[in-house]
Amino acid sequence: MNTKTQISGQTHSAPIAVIGGGVMGALTTLTASHQGIEVLWFAPPETGRSDGADARNYALSPVTVDLLRRLGVWPSLEQSSCPVTRMEVYSGAARIDLSASDAGTEFLSVMLLHRDLLSGCEQAVKFRPQIQRISHRPDQLTITPEGVTLTAEQRSYSAQLVVGADGARSWVRSQAGILWGQRDYGQQGVVATFRTEYPHGGVAVQWFDEGDVLALLPLADPNLMSMVWSTSRTEPTSEIAINEFAARVADRTAGRFGALTLEGEASSAPLRMMLTDRQSSLRTALVGDAAHTVHPLAGYGLNLGVQDLLSLEEIWKSHRMDPGAAAALTVYEKARHRRVRRVQWSLDLLQRLVSQTHPTFLKIREFGMRVVANTGPLRQFLIKQAISPQ
Repeated sequence: MNTKTQISGQTHSAPIAVIGGGVMGALTTLTASHQGIEVLWFAPPETGRSDGADARNYALSPVTVDLLRRLGVWPSLEQSSCPVTRMEVYSGAARIDLSASDAGTEFLSVMLLHRDLLSGCEQAVKFRPQIQRISHRPDQLTITPEGVTLTAEQRSYSAQLVVGADGARSWVRSQAGILWGQRDYGQQGVVATFRTEYPHGGVAVQWFDEGDVLALLPLADPNLMSMVWSTSRTEPTSEIAINEFAARVADRTAGRFGALTLEGEASSAPLRMMLTDRQSSLRTALVGDAAHTVHPLAGYGLNLGVQDLLSLEEIWKSHRMDPGAAAALTVYEKARHRRVRRVQWSLDLLQRLVSQTHPTFLKIREFGMRVVANTGPLRQFLIKQAISPQ
């Protein structure tokens, strides 16, 4: 296996090249390095983002937390995280309580701020000698049956596999000729952080009303919560003052946590489901948002990407000599394509159901929620689906 980086002025080589400086790029790089594989990580520093990333919080599934523990990242993150032990779901007069204890798990998810997770991953990378970080994006990618060649800042690099972890607008996906399409939900995902009058107690709450999905998610501070509001209203924060915005959210949440005070600024981004015709191509694999995006109502985004990564990890164990071999990528495609589509279309169906505002649909939805609330096995099934998107 050719894993040695060549002397300056010649081609720098490693079995795997990962492109993408975000969380998925860092996790992919760390996972490969823990398999003893040397990696070229093309990762410009993440600065100046305008999509609200600094205020974004991830609901990490138990599977994702287990990966972070194995990669040695979790110890630096635990103090800034908040376990979610219970979730309340409301629609009209109906309510469902989902508890970790119902499914015999320690927590439903763990809330963690984007910048903390990325910082923890980047710090872990510094202790992995198998990783060479290149702080520039490649400006050219050539893929042949024999391997991959990249250039960045007038330097040449080669690898056996290129992993695209570069987000929904993936450059790798485009270079590999992988086709994609999207469904626009006609909604904005509004993200904000609120200080609450009453402590949240590790409880996450979600409301399905007026065709919108509004969620308050607990953070490490007992009186801070992250809001994710999937709404069809156009930029709801641009038309109202900060105090009025906070009062409107408090009203929509029925005062569940008392008065709300907006911390920092709210941000919004359009919500879309992005599908690809495949997640791999010649010596190319896509992970995370480069391969798929979903509606945020279930918090599956990053966790679904981690499932991509776990599949690759298993494949790399038996294809160390050539992780980009056609046989390896065929296994990856079979492992992920149908599972990802199943999750995407299930969430799409759920979004269509909860966005209905006709009185008949509202009655059906409330009836269904009452059935779930009073049926233990159904609640357990929902919890298992929520904590392990596959």
